[in-house]
Amino acid sequence: MKRRNVFRAVAAAGVGALVAPSPAFAAGPPALVTNPAQADREFVLWLSVHDPRRSVREAATAALATAAQVTTFLASGYQAALDQAAQIRAGHLDFANSKAAAHPASTFPWVAAAARRALEGTDAELAEFAGTGYAAALRDDQAGIAYDDGAALVTPADWDFLSTLVALDAGTSIYQRARFVDTDADLAEFLRHGLLSAAAVDLDLLRAQYVADEWAKWPELRFRTVQAVEIDQAARAGTASPATAVRAWQDLINRFNRQPSYWSQGERLTRTRSEAWGRVSQRAGASSTFYLDPIVGGAAAVRGRWLTETSNAAERSAWWTTLIRYAEDTVLDWMHS
Repeated sequence: MKRRNVFRAVAAAGVGALVAPSPAFAAGPPALVTNPAQADREFVLWLSVHDPRRSVREAATAALATAAQVTTFLASGYQAALDQAAQIRAGHLDFANSKAAAHPASTFPWVAAAARRALEGTDAELAEFAGTGYAAALRDDQAGIAYDDGAALVTPADWDFLSTLVALDAGTSIYQRARFVDTDADLAEFLRHGLLSAAAVDLDLLRAQYVADEWAKWPELRFRTVQAVEIDQAARAGTASPATAVRAWQDLINRFNRQPSYWSQGERLTRTRSEAWGRVSQRAGASSTFYLDPIVGGAAAVRGRWLTETSNAAERSAWWTTLIRYAEDTVLDWMHS
């Protein structure tokens, strides 16, 4: 094919203005281009770290043992692990709901409180209640240990902290729970448990969302990349047209070119959250009370988790940028050939 026909193919594919080769091209092709099996393994490793469900992370970690297990995990194992995690969560929810219904707060205050916390909390909190939490709370109720709702220890400084917290944009779950704090007992429960539990819920929801998005895109991304590489190689060998190679790369670009900005937005969000939790820690430290003192360290730990998410978002943005730029530079390479 003559070069002018490549230009026509590029124009038809919708390629924008030409630019100089990017650092991504100069640094060499990404693993998904040169070694899809290695890219598969790296993706499973990423899932083993970032999926919010413990059983799924464990299944992903186990799959890293061999290349064959990685392939099987991506083909069917991950979905099976998701299904199992959903079944486990449903079982824990049923257990907590049944215990809450059978143990009213008037006669079983410890069980009622523990069940409520589990139902409002993370998967890990649900699992803890089903594992040991219910039995421990029941022992306290059966032993006649008085349940202290903590209202007597609430101070005006604690209420001031709550007012400030609502304005700090620390997370959706934080705001939702804070809205229902009306009494000293409500505030005591929120400060000694609800605040940090809600923070963990927000983090788990974020991770579940971006993991689901990456997982949904992976099969098509892998297929389109491998296909583009094969067509590109055939075009360079003279057994396929350069225009076909250009279209394959441009199809990949058009399909996934929003991913870098998606992750850049995630980076900004998580950085904002980390800054908010830094302010939460500082605000809690400004007034020493029975409830605020533990929040200083707890909020700092939450800030650290958001910073970890910021790093992950930056890494994923860079990963997608490298792949998209490689595809763009390959098109440019055909233009110059």
